[in-house]
Amino acid sequence: MSWIFNFRPISAVLLLGLLSACQTAREFPAPGSHWKNAQGQLQYSTPKRSVIGEIALSGNGLQDFQLDYLAGPGVPLMRLRESGDTARAEGIFAGVGGNWQGAAAHAHGRLASWVALREVFAALETHINAPSATVQSKPGAVYPWTAQLTQSPGEPQRIRVEFPRTSERFTFVLMR
Repeated sequence: MSWIFNFRPISAVLLLGLLSACQTAREFPAPGSHWKNAQGQLQYSTPKRSVIGEIALSGNGLQDFQLDYLAGPGVPLMRLRESGDTARAEGIFAGVGGNWQGAAAHAHGRLASWVALREVFAALETHINAPSATVQSKPGAVYPWTAQLTQSPGEPQRIRVEFPRTSERFTFVLMR
């Protein structure tokens, strides 16, 4: 009886496994001193659910965006990182498996609304000192949105973002 095996097929499978494991997740930049930062609360609503949690936002215009949304003591609902054309989402609201990474323009389902928040906050930057403002996505956007900003001196900033196509609503109450 021979105990010698043909290791070529096994070697090929192992090599393919190692090569696919070497595809690491993209490194996203850490917020710098020129980034805008905000913390507060977010109420995320769909026709079937409404969830309130703590939010931390960091952004650098349309280039980089980071969002951390937690419920209760450290239960991650969404951790979103965007840089250039790439996005990564982790958490309960990231979709099947709780992880997604790819081209921001190809975010799937409800994740597309989360990815679009970078564009929303970049559009609101020019109105940051106004007592109120309403901005909309560009005409022809795949996932159109409308955002309303209201703020009073000494009060938190309130931002309501609606995505009519998916019936999602994001209501931010932010301390800057």
